Amino acid sequence: MNLREIIMDAIKYPISDTRKFLIFCALIILMSLSTIIPSYGFKDSTLSIILSLVTLIVLFVVIGYLVEVIKGGTNRDDTLPDFDYVKQFVIGIKAVILDIIYFIIPAIITIIVASASGLFTSFTKIVYISIDAISKDANNLTTVMAAIPKSTMNTFTNALTITIIVGIILFIIFSLMAFTGLVRFAKTGSGTEGLRFRQILKDMSNVGLVKIIVTLIVIYIIAAVLAIVIGLIGLIPYIGVFIGIFVGVPFTLLFLYRAIGLLYADA
Repeated sequence: MNLREIIMDAIKYPISDTRKFLIFCALIILMSLSTIIPSYGFKDSTLSIILSLVTLIVLFVVIGYLVEVIKGGTNRDDTLPDFDYVKQFVIGIKAVILDIIYFIIPAIITIIVASASGLFTSFTKIVYISIDAISKDANNLTTVMAAIPKSTMNTFTNALTITIIVGIILFIIFSLMAFTGLVRFAKTGSGTEGLRFRQILKDMSNVGLVKIIVTLIVIYIIAAVLAIVIGLIGLIPYIGVFIGIFVGVPFTLLFLYRAIGLLYADA
């Protein structure tokens, strides 16, 4: 499918089954109660604990359902998946674990780069020198900065630059791999399949890296526009928040995950 077909299909998809869409909307409302209710002045510690637990449980169900939306997209199913709350709760937990794994790896590599480049060492020196300067009556930032050796500041600046660049590159790479891994998990139901890096790279190659990047950028721009609209609706006194959450958030989520599924339909 080309980009236009993906977008048009994903926009129509959330309301392809009104009953299921309304159930999904109700789940989003239920998941949001721990935030909404306190905003209206209801503050009770027991209620907060109960609502937080409900939010966590429903969150996993919602994530699991969205994974099945991706699966439906890869199979080009025309309607929303059926609800199986226990099954989708388990799928949601697995999906979250998979996502955590994908972002732990670049985080660890970035920390190693930061350490190897001298970021932590130079930062520690700057802190100690700054504290020493302040204890010796350095009363402004200029005086404190003047006390720091140029070589130490250069090391810190260079190390920070390298670490940021490496971190951004790794984040982009692993984000793309995480999307593809999530799709493999959605298609197979196996968390292991979601971590098969060689097959993931093959799937990305089959779809086309440029197509993946362009499509993700476009659908997230559309999602951002929808988020702005939801925010404006939320300004309506009393009912605005509920309208935005009840309709806008569910629609946006289903749109996003449907588009991701369609994007990888040819993988």
